[in-house]
Amino acid sequence: MNILLSRILTYLNGTLFHDSHYKICTFIIFHYLEMEDMSEEKFLKLGAFKKEELYSFIALLGFNQYEEFRQTLVEHHLTRCNQIRVRMLGVNSQQLIADMDKDCSDEDMSKTISEICAKLYKAKRIVIFGALYPISIAIELQTDMITFGKPFIQYHSYDPIVMNENDVAIVISATGRYLNGFKIANKDVHIEKAFQVLITQNKKYLRTETADNCKVLYVPGKFDSINFNYQIMTICDLLRIHYYQQYYL
Repeated sequence: MNILLSRILTYLNGTLFHDSHYKICTFIIFHYLEMEDMSEEKFLKLGAFKKEELYSFIALLGFNQYEEFRQTLVEHHLTRCNQIRVRMLGVNSQQLIADMDKDCSDEDMSKTISEICAKLYKAKRIVIFGALYPISIAIELQTDMITFGKPFIQYHSYDPIVMNENDVAIVISATGRYLNGFKIANKDVHIEKAFQVLITQNKKYLRTETADNCKVLYVPGKFDSINFNYQIMTICDLLRIHYYQQYYL
């Protein structure tokens, strides 16, 4: 089932325009659990949107009335919660850890994943950075975290965000060059103020973990994009499973 949240994320993650539709998508993500009781008037007031902007957006998704859109969003939220519960039944995250290619013990990987989940739980906002394809692999993690009430967005250069200590930045970069280049070219984003999670195949970045606000998930490899993509998927699945078991059950 293609839930309404997935369709909203398809637009939010893929659009090239910082327009009213993008802003409405972002507003919904940041007020997702509040949508159950949010009237049209409150939506327009809190988001500072014009009625014609809202109706132009929901028309793209096949709705004629806000209430129909809101009710469908809530119903699909409950459907997604049930899907997550069913999918998590009997899931053994320790087996996933045992099977994954890594350069540490199973216990150390489990501890690292749990520590990252603790940061996600406390975060006011989660932002993922990287090239389009590797970060798109995290779409299931993004969808689940929003379902759990955690705003989770992809970084777009046309959206001038400023990060702080209440944010978590997930950076996916096989070589690590993306993170270095980003910090130089986008100083105004202040990614260094957020708690950073770097997923990489470059072992040298393990040294950056000496910083209190940075956790490196190093996975062995020779910058092979195919292998790295599978490793990203496994890490995202581990984060979803651990977060659900630690904070949502």
